[in-house]
Amino acid sequence: MHGPSDAAPKIDSQALSIFALEVLARLNETIDAVAGAYREYQFNTVAQRLYDFFWSDYCDWFVEAAKSEIFSDDEAKKKSTLAVMDSVLSATLRLLHPFMPHLTEELWFLFDFGKDSIQFAAPPQKVPLEDIAEVAAKRQLASAVYETVEAGRNLRSASKLPSNRKIRFILRTNKNSVSGHIPTLTRLLNAEEVTLDSEYQAPAGTPMAVTSLGEIFLSITATDRTRERDRLDKEIAKTENDLRTVEAKLQNSSFVDRAPATVVEEHRRRLNDLNAQLAKLEQARAGLN
Repeated sequence: MHGPSDAAPKIDSQALSIFALEVLARLNETIDAVAGAYREYQFNTVAQRLYDFFWSDYCDWFVEAAKSEIFSDDEAKKKSTLAVMDSVLSATLRLLHPFMPHLTEELWFLFDFGKDSIQFAAPPQKVPLEDIAEVAAKRQLASAVYETVEAGRNLRSASKLPSNRKIRFILRTNKNSVSGHIPTLTRLLNAEEVTLDSEYQAPAGTPMAVTSLGEIFLSITATDRTRERDRLDKEIAKTENDLRTVEAKLQNSSFVDRAPATVVEEHRRRLNDLNAQLAKLEQARAGLN
């Protein structure tokens, strides 16, 4: 960890995980974006970029992904991850200080980032990442893992499975680079297990999404399958009802003649969208038979 005079903890760039590398690269981009926005007096842009970085890139993704390293038995990885967390938090507090002076001052001393007031701390500098081998490839892999997690979460949500329920996912991929990150995928998906299987043949009706890592499948039980049938039946019934309503309006000559052309055109687009949506729902429902 850092001492009381270390506003920016030292980072071993050669020990960075792909997720630590990604958050540091995002921090560098944020520092550049904030500096540019200040030059243009776009203070709302500064605030938005800081909000997006801290809550999304840092809290939602990196902190959660980092737990696999923090709770591991590898002390080197744990130390490296904690140093990155300290460094990013220290930089974020300094960037936020003009907007939140009292809170950032309190946190600065609480985390022991420096002996003096945060207002006298130097602005954060970008972390040099140029010397790290294959930076772009590692960042791409981190983004692909996050993308796959989002796809898996969406499958869970669409299948009406609660987020706190442990379920199984299968990832059909030929990318060997992802094998070392299965613990992180499992944690971020709150899964019972994530299995890699390049030859996986999914049963008909298995929820699936395509990602840059490959196809991710949600393994569902017979009970889940019944629940999914019921959900699809309700969605189909609702879509058919909406479809009938729109069709009735378009078949009503009084509506077509009197309504503004833009409104009539919007209803026609809506009719096409509902027909396409109904076809997809019926296909998904047929797959569960």
